[in-house]
Amino acid sequence: MTGTIEQLTARERDCLRLVARGMSSKEIALALGLSPLTVDGYLKEAVRTLGVSSRREAARVLASHEQHGPNGALPEAEMPPQNLGGEPQDLAETVHSEVPLPPKRSEAEPRFRVPFLRQGKQVNDLDPLHRLMWIFGLALLMLIAVANFLNGLGALWRITG
Repeated sequence: MTGTIEQLTARERDCLRLVARGMSSKEIALALGLSPLTVDGYLKEAVRTLGVSSRREAARVLASHEQHGPNGALPEAEMPPQNLGGEPQDLAETVHSEVPLPPKRSEAEPRFRVPFLRQGKQVNDLDPLHRLMWIFGLALLMLIAVANFLNGLGALWRITG
């Protein structure tokens, strides 16, 4: 399989490394600045290229290749300690990647504050300044909509009159 590893693009490898860390497509997309659909496309192509059945299996193949090198064996100086405890070594620990992890964000602090209730929240969490900004912005949008409507009515009046 090492012949097909070289056929993976840099983005496919980045996505597979993040899959090995246990990240979802949405988290990978956030970390790489891509769309989740684009991430799914990269992963699907990587799975096809490697001839495996799942993204996790493709991530394992890449991690094994990157850990052991193209010939499949580690140099003696880099041999990892043997795991005699009976539990498999965590795959996420074996992946060495320069891809940054996405920032952790809690649902308690939304990215974009809106002036209406969201997902079961019973209180509006906007401060007075943000409320005034929303009121001004919505009033401006309504003014533009009314002006365009009146302009259209004036044009119809001129055409028919």
